[in-house]
Amino acid sequence: MKYEYFQDINFSKICFGCEPLGGTDWGNINLDKIEQAINLSIEKGLNFFDTADCYGLGLSEERLSDILGSKRKDLVIATKGGMAWKKIPKFKRAKMYIDCSKRYLEKAFDASLKRLRLERIPVYYVHNADLNVSFEETFSFLHELQNVQKIGLIGCSNFSFSQIESASKYCKLSLIQCSANIIDGLPDEKILNFCKKNDTKIVAYNVLYSGFLSGKFTKQSSFEKNDRRHRQKEFIGSNLDKLIDKIEILKQEASNLNISINHYAIQEVLKNENILSIITGIKNKHQLTDNLNSLI
Repeated sequence: MKYEYFQDINFSKICFGCEPLGGTDWGNINLDKIEQAINLSIEKGLNFFDTADCYGLGLSEERLSDILGSKRKDLVIATKGGMAWKKIPKFKRAKMYIDCSKRYLEKAFDASLKRLRLERIPVYYVHNADLNVSFEETFSFLHELQNVQKIGLIGCSNFSFSQIESASKYCKLSLIQCSANIIDGLPDEKILNFCKKNDTKIVAYNVLYSGFLSGKFTKQSSFEKNDRRHRQKEFIGSNLDKLIDKIEILKQEASNLNISINHYAIQEVLKNENILSIITGIKNKHQLTDNLNSLI
């Protein structure tokens, strides 16, 4: 396993994405297989786990805590807050909305602590920018929690450069979570420069482009209604055809290097010095092993 030592913490270069533990929007999942993968990942030295309070409306945090057991206190667990939800009778899906007010985050943070069964959360992100609440209110509150040692590192997810710059006035932003892959490219150059100047690192998600950079999908692929990809326009009709054509070119590039497209996708993102770790959503031991092998 490869690690990077950053602000007194050793981070594994691959972060175990725990959104599938929430059981929503990932198609048919087998919780036993995810648990087996998590246990194997710890054996292999992976120490970084990413979740959020809204994944499965708290279920991902609860299940991760149960699976990790007493080991959870020795691992780097990251969670996110600021996405509130309201359950609506007769509807399967809850209504989600952004709320990064101090009043809401106080409750959300305490609820995450309880579900994760931790006294301190190693990494806490604001999940999305709230345009109805001042960054001063949001990030000053997180800074308060950090000062009393309830938070290790503070981060933000899905923020634009200007939002990152504004938020950084009120606390030290250690981590930025954003999309990075060989199809869409790396984050905005301004964000990369911000990282260099401010001792900040990026934790990249969507590195495997919703699984398409595993190379297993074709123009005929389709998804069940319980899989978010069935409603995302980039994976439908002519957009899917164009995507598969692009992936075929990337497969050839990978083949020229004698590696799989999956390994190529991971290695290319990790080449950038600003990328601390990459998040991969893992459903079973095979996916875990394949991703870890990309580091060899």
